[in-house]
Amino acid sequence: MWNCTRSMLQLRMLRLMLLLSVASIGWFDLATASTHDVYNGARPGHRIVQTRYGRLHGMILPLDNFRYLRSVEVFLGVPYATPPIKQNRFSPTRAPAPWDGIRISDKYSPVCPQRLPNIQNETAALEKMPKGRLEYLKRLLPFLENQSEDCLYLNIFSPVNAAGANEKKLPVIVFIHGESFEWSSGNPYDGSVLASYGEVVVVTLNYRLGILGFLNANPSPHVHARVANYGLMDQMAALHWIQQNIQKFGGDPNVVTLAGHGTGAACINYLMTSPTMVRGLFHRAILMSGSAYSSWALVEDPVLFAIKLAKEVNCTIPEDLNRHHEQIVDCLRDVPLEDLYAADIQAPNFLTSFGPSVDGVVIRPGHSNLDIDDLMTRNSKRSAGDAGAQSAGGNGGGSGAGGSAFSGGSGYFGGGAASANIGGHYDVLFGVVTGESIWRFSAHDIQNGFEGERRDKIIRTYVRNAYNYHLNEIFYTIVNEYTDWDRTSQHPINTRDTAVAALSDAQFVAPIVRTGDILAANSPPPVSSATPSGAASAAASTLAASTQPAGRCYFYVFDYQTKDGDYPQRMGTVHGEDLPYIFGAPLVDGFSHFPQNYTKSETALSEAVMIYWTNFARTGNPNEHHRQDSVLPVSKERNRFRSITWENYDPLHQKYLEIGMKPRIKNHFRAHQLSIWLRLIPELHRAGMEDVIARHNLFRNHDDMELYEGPVKPDPFGLSAGTATSSSSPGSSSSSSSRLLLIDEQLMMKKGRGLNASTYLNGILGVASRMPNGLMGYLCCASDNQSDSVEH
Repeated sequence: MWNCTRSMLQLRMLRLMLLLSVASIGWFDLATASTHDVYNGARPGHRIVQTRYGRLHGMILPLDNFRYLRSVEVFLGVPYATPPIKQNRFSPTRAPAPWDGIRISDKYSPVCPQRLPNIQNETAALEKMPKGRLEYLKRLLPFLENQSEDCLYLNIFSPVNAAGANEKKLPVIVFIHGESFEWSSGNPYDGSVLASYGEVVVVTLNYRLGILGFLNANPSPHVHARVANYGLMDQMAALHWIQQNIQKFGGDPNVVTLAGHGTGAACINYLMTSPTMVRGLFHRAILMSGSAYSSWALVEDPVLFAIKLAKEVNCTIPEDLNRHHEQIVDCLRDVPLEDLYAADIQAPNFLTSFGPSVDGVVIRPGHSNLDIDDLMTRNSKRSAGDAGAQSAGGNGGGSGAGGSAFSGGSGYFGGGAASANIGGHYDVLFGVVTGESIWRFSAHDIQNGFEGERRDKIIRTYVRNAYNYHLNEIFYTIVNEYTDWDRTSQHPINTRDTAVAALSDAQFVAPIVRTGDILAANSPPPVSSATPSGAASAAASTLAASTQPAGRCYFYVFDYQTKDGDYPQRMGTVHGEDLPYIFGAPLVDGFSHFPQNYTKSETALSEAVMIYWTNFARTGNPNEHHRQDSVLPVSKERNRFRSITWENYDPLHQKYLEIGMKPRIKNHFRAHQLSIWLRLIPELHRAGMEDVIARHNLFRNHDDMELYEGPVKPDPFGLSAGTATSSSSPGSSSSSSSRLLLIDEQLMMKKGRGLNASTYLNGILGVASRMPNGLMGYLCCASDNQSDSVEH
């Protein structure tokens, strides 16, 4: 009796202290996460939650004054891992240490260290992005200023009373943020409205980014596997924490859906195929505007950037990289954080410097954007026993202390390699918006367009950086497809639109449709009277069959622009413009970094999207009946969606839901253009891998930097001179014109084997770049006495 009374007194005192705290500094200062009055009335939570690691006390967000919403219980800044600091930098994720007392979960944690886009000079910024993108970043970046290496925390949003003893456990949606592998956070994405309206538990999280999240100095992961995808392991660790504790917050650990946007969707794609992914950590996936098959999703030569970084912070490069690459990691572990992020490591345009790469552990050799065979299809044929045998030989982690989430000890997974998920089968909802790449163009481009010469530079740059073989043939194929031959002259606006379409298809639409085709290849097709014909039948027949049934797949195309949004109307929906509708911003007139002021129709659109997403999370079918269907009054806006049956996707019929003010079921989205990216270009690329002269695969004027826009990668065959005058590259003993090499299909695998540092750096590590002032340089790490910079 005394213990019970004492506990009640402690709880009352705690609530009093929290009330005084809220009264003195306000919810905005506690959460630093909202720009709207909906959060000003927050009050201390009414209960203490006992997790496996300690007790938590959260906040209540009263949403009762808004449309059919009930209050939400929020827990911010909940640790899901040991801080990756000091000796744990560049180490696999470790379980959190238990804490004593009650942890007050009333404020967001710092975000992981990151180098933010520079928008201080607006004139300079508008030369790189549209005005709408600039306005968006002005709202978003303040959420990302508080940074720390101690950043592995998650946030939980749960409808009030969801954790009651008599309440049915709710589906869980875990959101993996996008924007970039090098910056952003889960903190700006408040899940309270989605949790309340959709009756789900929403979790957002931070994971290590950029250098700290994806440094890979290992030139031969196919031989010596070593963890390098720390950011992906953070996500696995967060999922394991959720399995252990989410029931305490009203969530069902057996109904967990991973939802990711952009780079976050690519991360989920990797988790779906990773041999280190323990079975049962999640059950469904929502891939929004991102895929592991995009050019930006996999760093093909991570050692290039690791060595460039090491040189900039004065770390010694070992002579034998294969044996001693860990020396680079050990040195960088001790470098002050500000020095690491002061180094400006530039990636070739359309690619990534520090992002997921093949490490032999989390991402196996064979996963490449340029591979013809599909890893997910191959993985689906492997057994769990095979996975255990393969994992046993390469479990290397970092050199920090303690057990890791991968290697066992005090970590999450306890070394259970035999339970690794090889090509697990998930229900998947995936989709894109109609103008994915608009944000890549300048304000002048958006306003005035540009001529064909500029378009050709952009496409040529993309082709050089995304492919290795038959570059001329691929380039002219793209230009031919995205030229309106019915016009006698091309207006600059039309030329700009074709460039936007080409980059959108190449970097977003084709990769995610490819992902959907692979995942849906073995699902039973919907009953239809349509007869297989043409490219669709051929595409379906080329997908390898799996030995296990695949999950259900649903494809959407979001085609609506907010009336009072950031971008001009009629340009197409920009990457990320769908997120306010998914998180329910129109229901409360905006919050966080999303736009404010929405129409009645936009509110109904957001309600429909949330119902689709949460239905899918609940049952795997977005069409299921939802409680809100019975509560909401009838309106023409809602009836538009109630009359639609969203059919599942299959590679033959390719049906999808077009989400907008007039939703409709369509099929074969941009089919002709996608056939170029998914069928013709891969065949052209593969043909170049055969025994042909290496020079044949390069552009005719491969070294003329005036033909490109932004940094480009060196040619993979060592033929380029790296300068406009085609002089020999550093370390070359003969002119490039006299070097005729035959292509070896295993070239990219061989280049890291048996090389000392000088050979590796001379032959591979260089980035040719067109400088802003028109000078051309050759950025190269060829030797210690060679300059790393270009004179301006």
